Amino acid sequence: MSNIKLVRKLAQKKFRNELKLFVAEGLRLCEEVPPAQIEFGFFTREFLSDARAKALIERLKILEEVSPATMLKLSDTQTPQGILLVVRQRLSTLEEVLAKKIIVVLDGVQDPGNVGTILRTAAAFDCSVIMLEGSAEIFNPKVVRSSMGAIFHLPIIKLRHEEFLNLRGMELLVAAVDSSAEIYYRHDFSSKVAIVFGSEANGVSKKILDVAQKIFIPMNGHAESLNVATSAAIILSEAVRQRNC
Repeated sequence: MSNIKLVRKLAQKKFRNELKLFVAEGLRLCEEVPPAQIEFGFFTREFLSDARAKALIERLKILEEVSPATMLKLSDTQTPQGILLVVRQRLSTLEEVLAKKIIVVLDGVQDPGNVGTILRTAAAFDCSVIMLEGSAEIFNPKVVRSSMGAIFHLPIIKLRHEEFLNLRGMELLVAAVDSSAEIYYRHDFSSKVAIVFGSEANGVSKKILDVAQKIFIPMNGHAESLNVATSAAIILSEAVRQRNC
């Protein structure tokens, strides 16, 4: 199979899972890819007009030049920047994830943009991430782009609900509007915590809600709810603020 045909196959989740590969596009994102994870890649001559881009190509050395028309066919975006890498999938160990004091847990968060943004936020606040079944695929192109490179440096694993609920040694929190919920900034985040965020449509699964401490973000305006990525940023910011005081 040619490399060009392989890139086209990686547009499908089935082949990403089967081949354990995914695609990264764009200058900023490709700069974040660890060289050891790169299988191969393509660039256009036009991409070399930028000094930063040229430096990246010279550093990687293994990429193949293609025409802009070919790059457009391979790209998942309407206006490709001129560089595309095929990257080997890598997930962390459970030990690496549990080594962090704040663990972000995504339960059925299906929007790739939200997932990628949460990964980026988690990396910024030095958290780790557990993806529970029902959430968007980690290596979906939109997740990868929205993560802005965080996916390459963040401790992250996939678990089933039962596996997650069997973990010990941390406080389990859930972002949920409930009569028993505590305002998030009144909660003491000094201990090791796993904070679960669910989808806007369905929230967190009942099996987790039944055993977790609930926290919520009070709102004074007319919005019914906050975007899940926004909620994660607000709560993680407070958790880190308390730890740094």
